Amino acid sequence: MQELSLKGRVFPSDLNHQGNVFGGWLMSKMDKACSIAVESMIRGKAVTVMVSEIHFKKPVFNGNVYCIYTEIVKLGRSSIVIDVQVRVVDNITNEEKEVTSAEFKFVAVDDSGNSIPLLAVMRPIVPEYIKDLLKSDI
Repeated sequence: MQELSLKGRVFPSDLNHQGNVFGGWLMSKMDKACSIAVESMIRGKAVTVMVSEIHFKKPVFNGNVYCIYTEIVKLGRSSIVIDVQVRVVDNITNEEKEVTSAEFKFVAVDDSGNSIPLLAVMRPIVPEYIKDLLKSDI
């Protein structure tokens, strides 16, 4: 299930010399949104280990309001795969249009940075569809 994980506005300091946002800036916002999604599912630490299939489809400009949606799509023993979609809000129509998408992979880790099983840090109350993802991969 897709959820709004982060929302904000683009400011001039976020722009490159061509007048649109830096790709790395947008990627960092996507990573932050994913970390929020992961934190709602587990107690403890998780780290980004991979980003794949990132597509910058349309530019993002100064003043745009962005909405970042995340969806947990796969669980491994210690890993969490998240689909991420960034949309900007049209200030005239108030409609959202997709500008960027990617897949992020996180791994649950202990204080020493070693991977740990998700079951060891799963929050007691998580949506049933997430539990089903975990069960399907065991």
